[in-house]
Amino acid sequence: MLKKLICALLCAAFLITICSCGKKLPEFDDFQDNYVDTLPENAEDGLTLHAFNWTYKQILSNLDSIKNAGFKNVLTMPVQQPKSDGASWWAFYQPLAMKIGDKSSLGTKEELIQLCDKAHELGICILADIVVNHLATTDDEGKEPDGTPTVSPLVEAYEPVLYNNRNEDKDGVGITFHHNINAQGSGADTQYYAYGNLPDLNTGNAYVQQRVLSLLKECIDAGVDGFRFDAAKHIETSSDPDYKSDFWEKTLIEAKKYYKEKTGKDLYAYGEILGSPAGRDLSYYTQYMLITDDGFTSQLKNALATKQPEPILNAKLKTNDATQLIAWVESHDEYVSSNTHYSDVRVAKYWSVIAAKKGLGGLYLARPTDELTVGQIGSYAYESEYVAVSNRFHNRFYDAQSYESVDGTCYINEKIKEGDEGALILNVGAVDTEATVTVAVPHLEDGNYYDSLTGNKAVVSDHKAYIKFEANGLAVLTRSKNLHPQLKISDRDGSFTGDKQVTVSVKNTETAYYTFNGGNDKTDINGEAVITLKDHVKDGVCSLEIYLKNGNNVYERKFTYKQVELTGDKFNVINLAPEYLDGTYELYIWSWSPGRWSKDYTVKDGVLLVDTTNMTGFLIGVFEKGYEITNINNWDNNVLKQSTDIKGEVLESGFADMAGF
Repeated sequence: MLKKLICALLCAAFLITICSCGKKLPEFDDFQDNYVDTLPENAEDGLTLHAFNWTYKQILSNLDSIKNAGFKNVLTMPVQQPKSDGASWWAFYQPLAMKIGDKSSLGTKEELIQLCDKAHELGICILADIVVNHLATTDDEGKEPDGTPTVSPLVEAYEPVLYNNRNEDKDGVGITFHHNINAQGSGADTQYYAYGNLPDLNTGNAYVQQRVLSLLKECIDAGVDGFRFDAAKHIETSSDPDYKSDFWEKTLIEAKKYYKEKTGKDLYAYGEILGSPAGRDLSYYTQYMLITDDGFTSQLKNALATKQPEPILNAKLKTNDATQLIAWVESHDEYVSSNTHYSDVRVAKYWSVIAAKKGLGGLYLARPTDELTVGQIGSYAYESEYVAVSNRFHNRFYDAQSYESVDGTCYINEKIKEGDEGALILNVGAVDTEATVTVAVPHLEDGNYYDSLTGNKAVVSDHKAYIKFEANGLAVLTRSKNLHPQLKISDRDGSFTGDKQVTVSVKNTETAYYTFNGGNDKTDINGEAVITLKDHVKDGVCSLEIYLKNGNNVYERKFTYKQVELTGDKFNVINLAPEYLDGTYELYIWSWSPGRWSKDYTVKDGVLLVDTTNMTGFLIGVFEKGYEITNINNWDNNVLKQSTDIKGEVLESGFADMAGF
């Protein structure tokens, strides 16, 4: 009887089927698979979302989505007090202080603490961008008497010692800014950083170092788990051949000790090193921190243009050790300065290579709005399954053996560890979604694998995988059969009037429902649901909670909508920050018909009322207090901050919600 049973099992395991490519394939029982998607324990083992221009509150409200997408870390904007309170994105890179901002458009220190606390509950690490190479200047032309950039007088209110000793030693702490404008060799990079006319801090100065360490410790006490050091290339090390200092020893190394004592973990840190540090070896920096590899992805891009995968396989890293590096498809600087932007799908393809590369850290840019508005999320492409499947693959196999190869038009990265195997395959050629493609996978065990994007079974037999690709050419093969639930929603949060309706569509769910305001009344979602909000408002707010489940994969999201009552018969601009209405700044309206600046508005009960009778659209411009526009018919480039265009459906709605502006 036992022999008959064994014989029957063997026959079942090798039943012959014919795939669409004409090859007869054996049939296998599925692997036993108990894997549950989770984030790595340590920040350095995970991937990072750059929440560019997001406020702390916006990051907080999207943490569940960030975790579902497989990001371990979130990088904030610079947390120090920014010039002009952070009216524009670039102002964050001109800080006024070595302390967390108290009037920053990112939010308050308390909100940063709340963000870190919630992130830790979800296993996410918050990384803070830090600017310690320089402080704010007055403008692009201002110079001190010796020709070095002018330090903004606004610095004095926050850092009086740094400011008062900028040119000479008045307090016995030494001169706090570099004045070596004729420095040669590495000093040309580290002793006088003239880019953008930014005043370069004397990072070898003991007092400067104390202030930087104080900032790092303040961030750690707030719950921050790591740092990005802006312009790290322009700060000297103790190994510098021409100009050296113990800056990193007295700041970052001490901060690492402090973090270790508080948490028992290792502080995550990387420095912005674009290109190569002139006259210096990269090891001068990698002894302290990870560094950016800004050239890796550019080598991949020819692969999609030529439909040949070899450039991906042959792409060189900045150092021989991938664990020292952070790579990206696009940085915020590249995105802001470029007029050519890749499609979200193409970005996801390049990102898949970064995510799969063993040991390599990855930074995914959450793109800003077209207007680069601080406090407004420009893109939710990070939520896409095209991105998420690569992130989850990384998290599952970050500590596995990795084998890269090419076959035909496919780049392959196989992952092998005890009890688990998988492969990320990127087909850069023309894709026929109905055809089965044979791809060599020399290291995968024979059996059934499943594409995390489609759920399609991919049989591996005799070290060949038989795959049906999605149109984008990406296949992520693992032994897990259940897909992750997917959610699309027409409107995220915000304010509404009247019969506001939100359309929700779901995919890959065995259970899907929504509730309101923490209640227990569940309404099933069968593919798509159109939800009317007005009947579920409580104290002016409607909270929509969505629950999705498929196998072990659960996704929960909460969206909050505020019902507003319009004031008067003019267009209402609501939720503007009080400082834009109380005279701290000058507020102008730029109308598009005709194109001109004006102050044709009134303020009532915190609402900006604008007569839009003859307008096709307008925007709000913020200027320094007391600034007067002399030529009202021309655009004024002295605007500190501008809103998005208020036009079309928004104009027709009668109001614009400026929360976050």
